Amino acid sequence: MAGLSACSTQNSVLETQEIQEQELTLKDVIPAMAPKTAEAKAKQQKFLKTNTNRFKSRALGSAYYVLQAQRNFNDNKLDSATIHFNRAWLMDSTNNDVYWGYGLVYGRQEQHDKALFILYKALEKDQANARLLTDVATAHLARYYQNSNPKDLQQSEKLLVQALEHDPAQAADTFYKLAVNNYYQRNYRKAWEYLHESIKQDKEKEDDAFIAVLLEKEQDPQGIYLPQQAQ
Repeated sequence: MAGLSACSTQNSVLETQEIQEQELTLKDVIPAMAPKTAEAKAKQQKFLKTNTNRFKSRALGSAYYVLQAQRNFNDNKLDSATIHFNRAWLMDSTNNDVYWGYGLVYGRQEQHDKALFILYKALEKDQANARLLTDVATAHLARYYQNSNPKDLQQSEKLLVQALEHDPAQAADTFYKLAVNNYYQRNYRKAWEYLHESIKQDKEKEDDAFIAVLLEKEQDPQGIYLPQQAQ
């Protein structure tokens, strides 16, 4: 069954990805791909020459700049993160972590069309990555919150379920996002079930604000959380 499930996931994960609200190309989402001036292009060439000599390989250089970008992203320095992802892309345009990183930056900037476009590019090469599947699903959830398109909600749930199939043991965030998804769908009983699974794996997923709004819709079936506790 696991083998059949994995095969099905490989074939279906990208089937409904084209929920785009605007037409985009890679040049629209990768700033380093299209330098606007001759001076900018010359700077890129100088950067490549210097860093090719600096690192043992361009792949290692790309990995280094991805790490710097991730640190900036975690510090919410999004402009700096983008600069480092640009450098990582210049060093190795096949580095999938770069595409993933761009997607997270665009997501935090609430540019959800761009986030989804580039995240799906990453997903094409890594369809069994549970964390990546969850991040793509999260981007759909964020765009649903912004635009209320039910297709985003449906695709988000589909991707989250697939993420669970690949890594159910390390899935606290996936369960949490499924709880949020089902809250939006008004499936409050399922939302509670997923939330409890999330908290079981990671106590930090005990989100008081979400628990409070969920209690307004339906009592906790397990009786762990009560309305007065959420006030």
